[in-house]
Amino acid sequence: MTGLRQNLVLVVIAVLLLGLSAWMQYGLLEPPVEELSEEEKNAPDYYIENFVSTGMDKFGKMYELRADRMVHYPIGDRALLDNPHIVQYDLDQTPRHIYADSGWLYNTTSKVLLTGNVRVVQSRTGEAGGASMGEKMVIILDQDRG
Repeated sequence: MTGLRQNLVLVVIAVLLLGLSAWMQYGLLEPPVEELSEEEKNAPDYYIENFVSTGMDKFGKMYELRADRMVHYPIGDRALLDNPHIVQYDLDQTPRHIYADSGWLYNTTSKVLLTGNVRVVQSRTGEAGGASMGEKMVIILDQDRG
C-alpha cells in the first residue's frame, strides 16, 4: 500500500511540475500586448525641420519639395507640411514655383494636397510670366513625363 501511495505522490508531483512549467512558459514569459489609445494611434512618429525632397526621372530632376517642417503620421503614411514650396521642372519651360500655407503629402500616391493661400508662379522663357492663386490645389509629383 505504501508503494502505491508513493507512486501516486510521484505522479501528482510530476503533473504539478508539468503544469507549473507550462504556466511559466506561456503565462509569464510572454509580455502582455498593450493596446494603444486612439490618441497614441494618431500621433506622429517623427518630424523634420527644413525638409527637402527631390524627385528624379530618366530626364533629370522633376521636382523639389521643401517645407519649414514635415510631420509624419504612420497611419495612412502621410505627412503634414508647414509652408510647403514645390518647384516643378519641365524640359522645355522655366521652373514652376508653387507655395502654400500648409499641405499634406500622401506617400503611397505621391499626391500633395496644398491648402491656404496657394500661389502658382511661372515665367516663360523670353516672355512675361504668370501667377495663379487659390485656396486648394492637388499635385501628383511622380507622374511619368515620357
